[in-house]
Amino acid sequence: MLRAIRPNMGEVEVVEAGSLNGLTQGWEEYGVRKRVILLGARVDRAALRNHGRTVAIEEPAISIFHRPRSERDEMDDAGIIHKATSFQFLDIAIGDLGRWMQPLIGQGWKRGDVTIIPSKGATFEGESWTCFHHPNISLPEQIPLIEYPTEMIRKAFVTHPGPILEEVAPSEMDEDMAASMIESISQSMGQAQEDSHQSDGGNVGITESIEENIQETVQTIDDVSEEKVVPIAIEDSEIPPVQDPKEESPLEAELRQVISLLVAGGQEMGDIMEHPQFLEVSERASAAGVDVWGMFIKLSENQ
Repeated sequence: MLRAIRPNMGEVEVVEAGSLNGLTQGWEEYGVRKRVILLGARVDRAALRNHGRTVAIEEPAISIFHRPRSERDEMDDAGIIHKATSFQFLDIAIGDLGRWMQPLIGQGWKRGDVTIIPSKGATFEGESWTCFHHPNISLPEQIPLIEYPTEMIRKAFVTHPGPILEEVAPSEMDEDMAASMIESISQSMGQAQEDSHQSDGGNVGITESIEENIQETVQTIDDVSEEKVVPIAIEDSEIPPVQDPKEESPLEAELRQVISLLVAGGQEMGDIMEHPQFLEVSERASAAGVDVWGMFIKLSENQ
């Protein structure tokens, strides 16, 4: 259904209620797809919802976002700062994954693996997922969830194939903000414990008060971020390997982009040199006098 509906190309369409399984039913016939989890900064949630406007993909992509509720205590135990984290589940064509992730990886996002496990009351089987995470958000070993990600029915954001419609802009979360939020939450928890020793009957009220204060802080940040529907920018200092992109030849730029896309798509650096896409562009670049091996080594050092 969604494949047949093509509004403005490249736009992000909002579906009020849907799941990854339900919205992509039958899409496997159009090619291999991949499902990944993105742990972004919650203050960037509006930008992440509209990230599809800043990339040019060839097949539709669908994202849903989950806000933890009953899983919060288990996430706290796992060291997950859920109040500062956006939990995004993305279904995308395997050929578009690199295009989608390249701006975020250029900004410092990392790739890893995380195990999705059932929280208390959930019954699904645990499973390993590929995870991309914001540089100021640590990658946990496990993420407890009350529902399996592909079966969650949430508001869905469908990016239709098309041209880039917006430029990326900086993330709202920097290292200082991340450290400040963690310190604030830790201090609140410490104060709650201290107060609980002083009053036997005050635990419930203290916990609710702390939760209220933290939620007010996060909501204030969310309200500001909702007004800025702009994705996360690439920091020039983090784009490998050329120091001044303007001085690149077209072939050098193409070679760098191919390597970056293959890395973003999950290829190991050792396997990239045998990949047909790399071989094709590297042959043309070598014939034109480009130092292919030197560029490859510099990119390897930055991974």
